[in-house]
Amino acid sequence: MKNLSLGTPVRRSERVWLRIPIRVEGKDMLGAAIDETTYTLVVNRSGGLIVLDRSLQPGAQIRITNLTSHVSCSFEVVMRSADSLSGKPEWGVKCLKPELEIWGVHFPPRSEQFPQPDLTHVLVECGVCVSREMAALAEEQYRWLVAHSSLPRHCTKCGIITEWRFTDLEVGLGAVSPSLAGPSASGLIPQGADKSTQEKRLAVKLPLEVRLPDGREETSTTENISESSICFASTFELQIGDRIYVSLGLDPPEEQCDIPARIIWQCPPQGKARSFYGAKLESVDQAGAAGYRLRVFGSPRNLTRANLNT
Repeated sequence: MKNLSLGTPVRRSERVWLRIPIRVEGKDMLGAAIDETTYTLVVNRSGGLIVLDRSLQPGAQIRITNLTSHVSCSFEVVMRSADSLSGKPEWGVKCLKPELEIWGVHFPPRSEQFPQPDLTHVLVECGVCVSREMAALAEEQYRWLVAHSSLPRHCTKCGIITEWRFTDLEVGLGAVSPSLAGPSASGLIPQGADKSTQEKRLAVKLPLEVRLPDGREETSTTENISESSICFASTFELQIGDRIYVSLGLDPPEEQCDIPARIIWQCPPQGKARSFYGAKLESVDQAGAAGYRLRVFGSPRNLTRANLNT
């Protein structure tokens, strides 16, 4: 994965690893017409990373149609990814009309003047109209969502307060999540070959502490999570099979614990960017697993519905 900011100095919204079927039309580097059905790997408000067999010219314009919603928009080709997750050519593209929300997900723009580090970004959907949003939730809202499996919040399309729920992700290469690919970056696990490939996977940006066996530590956030694995970005140079220790969640540091995990997927960076990794928890006893789930999905607290709506 390369330069997920898609050519802009600052990424204006949170990215989501999300597989969306698309149609790409335009011209390749030789001027020949392109009309290819493919899919996205990563999306955000300003663009995405797509898989495409044909070679594209950076700076050229192409037309992308979301085959689920049938919304079309023009995109600018930004670059080709030097490392491929799918085993095929992958291209960073920039949306020329982001207000169309071609991906079917509302990405509220980040505030550069007033950053809010205490917010948790979660992909949720309206229970009535099924609109999707990468919502920035306060801790109380996130814990309510975890404890009750839904959150009352205003839906702009419905015009009323509705119940919102986690969105199950369809991510990855073919039928496999990129964070579960292995044993190498180019080798894929067939669907059903591992229990974790069938687990519920959620786009949740939780605080993450990563510690190496030699004692080095780093603070990051998750890209997506399931009950037995996580996807995250890191400046550490890790290899498939490396052991790490992670601590996730919103609880105070004294209530968190290190959980052993193994790297099962990696994608090197370009320049000084962070690498992306997938890590799977090693076998733990029942108490450890319960503690992990509490920290991943948020420890339930005594909450009321007051002040939860956004």
